[in-house]
Amino acid sequence: MHAPVPLDAFKKSSPVAGRTAEVGGHNIPIEHWATLVKDSFAEGMAASKQPRKRSTFDAASQLIDVHGDHEFIMPNFTAGDVRGPCPGLNTLSNHNYLPRNGIATDSSLMNPKIQQYIDATEKVWGMGRDISTILAVYGTLLGGNLVSTNPSVSIGGRSTVESVNPENLLDNLGGLLGKPRGLSGTHNGFEVDGSNTRNDRYDAIGNVDDTNMTYFGRLFDKQKDAENPDYTIDVMFEYAIERWYQDISYNPNFIYLPWSGWFVRNAAIIFSGELFKNHSAENPDGWLDKESFKSIYGVSGPDDNMVYTKGSDRIPENYYKRPELFLFMDGAKDLVHYTIIKYPQLFSIGGNTNGVNTFTGLDFADITGGVFNAADLLEGNNALCFAFQVLREGSPNLLSSLYATVGPILDALTEALGTVFTSLDCPAYKDLSVNGTDLFTYFKATYPGAALTNGGV
Repeated sequence: MHAPVPLDAFKKSSPVAGRTAEVGGHNIPIEHWATLVKDSFAEGMAASKQPRKRSTFDAASQLIDVHGDHEFIMPNFTAGDVRGPCPGLNTLSNHNYLPRNGIATDSSLMNPKIQQYIDATEKVWGMGRDISTILAVYGTLLGGNLVSTNPSVSIGGRSTVESVNPENLLDNLGGLLGKPRGLSGTHNGFEVDGSNTRNDRYDAIGNVDDTNMTYFGRLFDKQKDAENPDYTIDVMFEYAIERWYQDISYNPNFIYLPWSGWFVRNAAIIFSGELFKNHSAENPDGWLDKESFKSIYGVSGPDDNMVYTKGSDRIPENYYKRPELFLFMDGAKDLVHYTIIKYPQLFSIGGNTNGVNTFTGLDFADITGGVFNAADLLEGNNALCFAFQVLREGSPNLLSSLYATVGPILDALTEALGTVFTSLDCPAYKDLSVNGTDLFTYFKATYPGAALTNGGV
């Protein structure tokens, strides 16, 4: 299942023509994606440097419409609707801000489906385009959805109704490209171990899509006791520490790697704490009350008898989004504060090596022969640079069994992410390695959980 797929003899692509990769006679508009990443990130970085005003309240512009075309409707799983591990995306589909079947599609190749995700997350949750573009582009790639006659992006896994799924080019090269997996198939790329509300892919349950009521209940109890709105995200990270230790003692395959663990796992917690808050007239800076918290996560019932219903993630009535967009550097500041300064355990990179309670951390001084160490990573934006460098170097490894032509696709996208490194003033890294072994080979050889996911990032 995890062995490399020998695709060399089946490659159908010519060299990159302009900024377009030709796959099976179709030109995939990578240049459009690359430009989108560059422009969105540049705009976000510029906006993040501007002084922020105190939060104000404007009911007309902030109220989220949950009626008419955006009335809540439960997904029809029998008809092939899909939902995934992200309650933010699930709610968008349930309210028709994304297609109700959970698969973003469009008739034009020059209007990639990721644009639908970018527009919807900004309109409802106030997520800046610099964040949503990067996440959507890589989520699409890691979900295996690019090489398709009608590229689509699934917020979950593949539909149970095959006709709903996208058809790959050239009959999927005889099946050798693999079927698009959606976000539920991107373990340790975007869907990770140690979630505050979800199971791990390779734990005893293995269901990453649905809310785990044991985890949710513990977080809910901590959250409802926090009467001060300023404590919302603090409580989520207090619980993130509990889950981190719990996972080490529960999941023998637990891994916590630089991109998927430190960046993505904690970014999801930040998004929950920052984007799900209701910015009402009474609380213009935002407050996530307990009923809204339950609603967004698909939970109902009294506090002492809560029930999760799959697919019922719902935007509450009278819900007001942020007065300003949440930008990449806003999230970066939270990430550094909560996972390095306040809870430094969450900057431990590693995993269980031989069953539960065998967590072994990566010695930062070993990477690239000691070119930098843990102290260096705490300076400036170096930790962020490190995570993006891991993603950039690890993507070909993760994608090698999905695409016959990884090179042209990644060349354009990693070039676009050069904007991230430039904006963050990142140092020039050598190829990442540990004592002469490339980092991803080292991960696979050291951590069983990484071997299960072709190395992970």
